[in-house]
Amino acid sequence: MNPFPAISVNDGHQKYPSPPHFGNSDRESEDRAKKNKALFLDRDGVVIDYIPYLSKPEQVSIPAGAAAALKQWQDAGYLLIIITNQSGLARGYFTWDDLAAIHGRMIEEYRQLGVHFHDLAICPHHPDEGCPCRKPSPYLLLTAAQQYGIDLAGSLFIGDAPSDLECALEAGCQPVLLLTGRGKVTLGEIEKYPVEIPVYSQLKETVELLSKTAAEPEL
Repeated sequence: MNPFPAISVNDGHQKYPSPPHFGNSDRESEDRAKKNKALFLDRDGVVIDYIPYLSKPEQVSIPAGAAAALKQWQDAGYLLIIITNQSGLARGYFTWDDLAAIHGRMIEEYRQLGVHFHDLAICPHHPDEGCPCRKPSPYLLLTAAQQYGIDLAGSLFIGDAPSDLECALEAGCQPVLLLTGRGKVTLGEIEKYPVEIPVYSQLKETVELLSKTAAEPEL
């Protein structure tokens, strides 16, 4: 059961959702009328501390300074949207109810600190299943962009894994690498990408990008 109806998840009834459901109709109609900018976020190692196949809500831990940073992005007008692979569901490491409890804990802890996630999208499939929605596929990101009228060229995706960077590049938004979670390993591969990718040690440092994006002239 999902205790946060505004935060949507694939309930697993469809093998491959097309498209996955996001949000609620009132907000969707309002969002489609304008072009929004978004800060897409990986979950593990970015929004919460990295624990492989985290399966219990008590394991949820918010990185130091993360909430304050996301509050600044939010106040600057960015929609905060989490895009996460959770193959632990397909592997049987945890259930949908477990995941709902984990996300409930995460969302509430951030809410108490003034941060509100606009949406959360999950790929629950095994890597070998060949689904269309698992990162590095941009499927979930592109669906969110269509659903909420997001200008991808003016949006960013912060992650710690190659799949996050490649998802961002495929979708046409700016990838940002964090050296948390799997980020230090990913850093060793960063030169293979055709664009410059900003690198930060912690999420709280990414607010530097706000001043840079604000300084860029509109075309």
